[in-house]
This record gives sequence, C-alpha cells and structure tokens, in this order.
Amino acid sequence: MQPPPRIPAASRDSMSDSRSHRQNRSQLQGRFAFVVLFGVLFAALAAVFLILPKWQDRQSVGGTSDNPEVVALAPIDKPTPVATIPPTATPELVVATTTTPASRPSVPTQGPSEEERTYVRAMSDGLVALERRQWQAAEAAFERASRLRPNAPEIADARVRIAAGKRRDTLAAGIQRAVEMEQTEQWREAERTYAKVLALDPTVAAALSGRERSDVRAELDERLEYHARNPGRLSSPAVFEEASSVLEQARAVKLTGARLETQISTLQAVLEEASRPIRVVIESDNLTDVVIYKVGPQGRFERRELDLRPGTYTVVGSRDGYRDVRKRLEVTPKSPHKPLVIQCREAL
Repeated sequence: MQPPPRIPAASRDSMSDSRSHRQNRSQLQGRFAFVVLFGVLFAALAAVFLILPKWQDRQSVGGTSDNPEVVALAPIDKPTPVATIPPTATPELVVATTTTPASRPSVPTQGPSEEERTYVRAMSDGLVALERRQWQAAEAAFERASRLRPNAPEIADARVRIAAGKRRDTLAAGIQRAVEMEQTEQWREAERTYAKVLALDPTVAAALSGRERSDVRAELDERLEYHARNPGRLSSPAVFEEASSVLEQARAVKLTGARLETQISTLQAVLEEASRPIRVVIESDNLTDVVIYKVGPQGRFERRELDLRPGTYTVVGSRDGYRDVRKRLEVTPKSPHKPLVIQCREAL
C-alpha cells in the first residue's frame, strides 16, 4: 500500500485560507437572515397596533376606503356632554339646551309653532281659572284650546271637572239659601229649596234632614196662622180643641224665633177670647122650632138667652106649612148684640 501523497506547504496554506473564508461568509449570511426576520416581525407588529385600529374606526363610521364619498375621518376625542333638561323646561329651552354652538349652524332648529304656543296659553289660563273656581273663565279658556285640538283628552277631562265643580257649588248654594230661609222662619220656602237640591242629588244628607225639618215647621206655621185668622170657627168645640192642640205643639218647639213667638201669643189670645162665653138673646113666636148649628135644637119659645163662645152661628127656624127661615148669628166680644128674631111667617 502506497503512502498518501504529500501536499506542499504553500498549497496547505491556500486551502486553509479558503476554508476560513467560507466560514466567515456563512456567518454573515446567518446574521443577514436574522435581521430580515426581525424586520418582518416588527412590521407585522406595527400593522397590528397602528393600522388595524384606524381601519376599524373607519369601518365603524360606516365607510371604507373603497367608498369614494368618504374623504377623511375626523379624529374622535371626547364625547360631547349632554345638557341636563329641567322637568319644567319650555320647548324653546329644550331646543337651546340640547344644541351646541357648533351644531346650530349645520343642524337647523325649530321651536314650537304659534298654534302650539296659543294652545299652551289657553290650557294654562283654563287650569288657573279652574283652580280658582272661576267656571266661566275656565270654560272660555278651554273653548279656545278646543278650537285648536278638538279631541284632546285633557280638554275633555277639564270640562268634566268644571261640570262637577259647578254642580257642587249649586248644591252648596241651594243649601245655604235654605238655611237662611230657616233662620228667617220662611219654612215653606226653605222646604221647596231643599227639594230643589235633592232633585239634583237625592243623597245629600243636609238637604234630606233640612227638608223634613222645614216641612214640619211649615205645617205648624200654616196651622197657627189659619186658626189665628179665623177665630169665628173656634165656636165649634172640635175646632177649638184642634187650635188648642196646635198651640201646645208650638209651645213645645225648642228653637223658637220671633215669628213663632208672635204666633203663639196671638193664638193664645184668640183662644182665650173664644173660651169666654157672650150673652146673646133670640126671640121667636112660640110656633117655630129653632135649631142653632154647633149648639143644638132649642125647641119653641118666645125669648131665650144663651151664653155662646165668640164665632159664627147658623140659626134655623122651621114650621109645618111654612117656609123655613135661616139666619146667621155673629158673636164677637167687642160688638153689642141685639136680639135675633126668627119666625116662620111665609105660608106654602
């Protein structure tokens, strides 16, 4: 076996230099590749953190880069604060509050129309008048409002409230008038006034009790007046007893007035006079049968004296074959009485 050929020293040095050169070039290529890879990664990160958010903002506004109408997007800083609107704000105040100086020139604002302002004024006037119970003024104001909005529910509700208020006032005024009539002892008028109130509302307790009270007093008042003005009827025992009973009822009334006190004293005086008999004389022919109504038969006589209560009496004479005779006898405490002659003289 032959030994390997020997390489000269110069050739060995040349080969060693070539090998070193290749190693250096490989190292440079590796470093370059690393720099390129790092640049690619940096570019990718920049795209994620810088370009992507701007693209998303553009998409959220509603346009894309392909839309020719979208020229540029203004950067969004801070949201515009929303103004606080008070509950009682007018339409003008709402418009002024919710618009900013920057938006007013570009977004035209429109306040309430003249018709709306007129309607609001009419409703306001009506509600104020309604609160003050000024029914005519309230009706006029709501009538103006109804010309603008005929079917508005608030107008219908206001009119219902007006009708209810007027009805309450009418009932209260009627009861007040009736009470005043009671105080002046106009009992029958008070009773009629209470009846009118009950015709509007039959459940008003004050009117129910007032009508009953006034009716009782009116009946008592009328009976007192009747007996005092007709003393001639008191000659009848039944009528006299009735008048005495009415007088006792009047005296039992707890709350008396000037009128009732006068009626009591007047009737009492009339009854006292009616209870004092007055002497009267009746003359006849002893042939005529005499009857005195409210007293009784007197028979035949020539002269008879009787003690009669003041009043009006009817004396009748009758005789067979003759026409009856009828005469009226007035018995009063103050007038003198001549003898009453009663005889049947006209033959049939």
